[in-house]
Amino acid sequence: MSKFAAFEQFEEYQYQDNSRENRRNRPGSPKHKQKNGRSRQPMQDIREMDDGIENWVPSYAKALDPKHHERQWVIESVGPFYRDQIVTDVTRLVKGGKEANVYACTGHPATGVDLIAAKLYRPRELRHLKNDAVYKAGRQLRDAEGKEMKGRRVKLALSKKTSYGKSVDIQWWIGNEYRTQTQLFAAGADVPKPIAHQGNTVLMAYIGDEYGPAPTLSEVRLPREEAAPLFQRIMDNVALMLDNHLIHGDLSAYNILYWEGGVYLIDFPQMVEARHNPHAYELLERDITRVCDYFAGYGLKTNPVALTHSLWDPYMGPGG
Repeated sequence: MSKFAAFEQFEEYQYQDNSRENRRNRPGSPKHKQKNGRSRQPMQDIREMDDGIENWVPSYAKALDPKHHERQWVIESVGPFYRDQIVTDVTRLVKGGKEANVYACTGHPATGVDLIAAKLYRPRELRHLKNDAVYKAGRQLRDAEGKEMKGRRVKLALSKKTSYGKSVDIQWWIGNEYRTQTQLFAAGADVPKPIAHQGNTVLMAYIGDEYGPAPTLSEVRLPREEAAPLFQRIMDNVALMLDNHLIHGDLSAYNILYWEGGVYLIDFPQMVEARHNPHAYELLERDITRVCDYFAGYGLKTNPVALTHSLWDPYMGPGG
């Protein structure tokens, strides 16, 4: 019996009158057979239904040694999205990093997306992000659903670095990226479209093609005529982020993708809220300075301090 037929049979059984009296009075139904046979069979069939996740091994993982930690890490991290029919396979490693790896996945036909990027965080490494106190200043703690977490218990767990406190802290870093990317995409920023988030994994639109991912600005030599328009496009995105009270906090040529003449900003776990973080101005100036330094290689003469003030001063308003 197929799992769908079993489910339909279970639904039919669920809505029947299965009281003891009714079962006894059904014509041609032996009492014990009715009780121990037909009534239990749908439930047994439902229990035996297999969504395929237990036996799912993506192409990339098949090439790894069964005992290799990355194999199980990929299966466990991406498996829920396979079960939810968002991805069908993990094909290759796109980028390896200290805090996270990015993998190329094939999208399920129901998503309407051919390729999906899966960013898998290493929670242990997120505990040791450099200068993380700068990014955490003034932050609002949120749970996996994005709801703000308040209360003495949370603050105490974080200060004492208990297992619960570490879990909350890690979830903030990962959730911060997905929430920020979702907000910016909706606002019209040049960021990959966010698709889903669960646990240590964030899914987003894959920038690139079947032959390889989009390179970062640090990996390409731009046509000189593209430099000035792309610089302005990036600055427009920085301004758009600030309009949404956000500052990237770690922007550089290493986390700006270049594809088909356009740019895409990535890597948002360290994004800060300009209204609450006391280091907001300094982080904004550093972001703009790094972008200016990159484009100086193409002959663009800019003043990062003046550019920062041109965005920050109107944002803060009189007396800011």
